[in-house]
Amino acid sequence: MKIIRTFICIISLSFIASNSFASNADTAISWINAAYTGKDEMMASVKENMAEDGLNYPGRFVGFGFNWNPELDEGRMVVQRVIADSPAEGILQPGDEFISVEGVEVNQKNIDEEKLPFSGLPGKRVNAVILRNGVEKNIAVTRGIVNSFNTKSQVLENLSGADPENWTTIEHRINEVATNDEDNTVYVWHWHKSKNTTFDLEFEQNVVTRFAFNDEGKVIARGDLSEERLVQSQLGFSLTR
Repeated sequence: MKIIRTFICIISLSFIASNSFASNADTAISWINAAYTGKDEMMASVKENMAEDGLNYPGRFVGFGFNWNPELDEGRMVVQRVIADSPAEGILQPGDEFISVEGVEVNQKNIDEEKLPFSGLPGKRVNAVILRNGVEKNIAVTRGIVNSFNTKSQVLENLSGADPENWTTIEHRINEVATNDEDNTVYVWHWHKSKNTTFDLEFEQNVVTRFAFNDEGKVIARGDLSEERLVQSQLGFSLTR
């Protein structure tokens, strides 16, 4: 295991530039910096550095298991993709629009304040009303743990629909980089302070990102471990049952 600390980062990277794993570390650092810089920089990094068969793992969660883009239609929630092997598979379809969830109306206020009960106790049956092909339909989904992932094309599609004004990083730093030459992996421990535009509040957190590379130096897998509970606390949310 090789450790590269920020205060010797420039020296370390130049020293190990002839090593393929140094190149992987350089790519990982560049990816992280691009993610904090802006939409165009992030899209360029994904296009250049992610393998065509690469996968991005945004993190597990409890819920239904679908993706939607909140920036397409304000106050609306339209399903873009149903995650494979999720509770929603076989129930939801792309294009379905949520009208209400457990009687809570889908509108911008309830979306912003996270009042729609998609998340909660696993195993609970949740009733919802959707609009499908112009017709309202009652559905029920049993919450479960969702193992989500995105292909390269899906990552780029999500980024292309994102608002560049939503890149709200105030500052960031890379604390440490570790490479493992046995399995072509790189771990990056980074920190950032950002601003939540919905609540006009600043928050900060540590994140560890794992990159796996193929023999051509392209990213074949990427995932994060972050301090999500800490972020929610800084935004005024609390865990209740």
